Amino acid sequence: MSFFDKMKKGVSDAGSKAKSLVEVNKFRLNIQSLEAEIQDRYKRIGQAVYQSTSDEIGSEPELDQKTNVSIVQLSQEIRFRQQEITALNKKILELNHQKSCNKCGRLNQLEVKYCSECGHEFTQVVTIDIVAERAATENADFTCSKCQEPFGQNDRFCGKCGASRQ
Repeated sequence: MSFFDKMKKGVSDAGSKAKSLVEVNKFRLNIQSLEAEIQDRYKRIGQAVYQSTSDEIGSEPELDQKTNVSIVQLSQEIRFRQQEITALNKKILELNHQKSCNKCGRLNQLEVKYCSECGHEFTQVVTIDIVAERAATENADFTCSKCQEPFGQNDRFCGKCGASRQ
């Protein structure tokens, strides 16, 4: 690899890392905004409950139907924002090539099979695209002479073993 190729690769890597960092920071700003909205909802719930009490010390709040509806709506808004925060945190982990252990919460590299803190085994989610697999099989004119894997229409080499289509 020549000096210029190495330099080009380094610049490209730096650019992709910078782009990832910008996205992570954008997600973190969104999380801060959502957390501020949650605090506002908590404050409004507290105000609604406080306003439903009488001026007597030790009196129980008497929540009318309108106040109850308002509290339920604010609570639902809080839960919705908490779900958004969870999704954004998951995206941040993906951008950083990390995953969180469901058992202990430790951050681990994406490719590890076991948690480095507690030894919990990560389960892998395997998805099979049956439609794409069927289309590739139907469009295959030939199969590989080495491994019998079907070739796609435009494939020159086998995707499984690397053999030439011939």
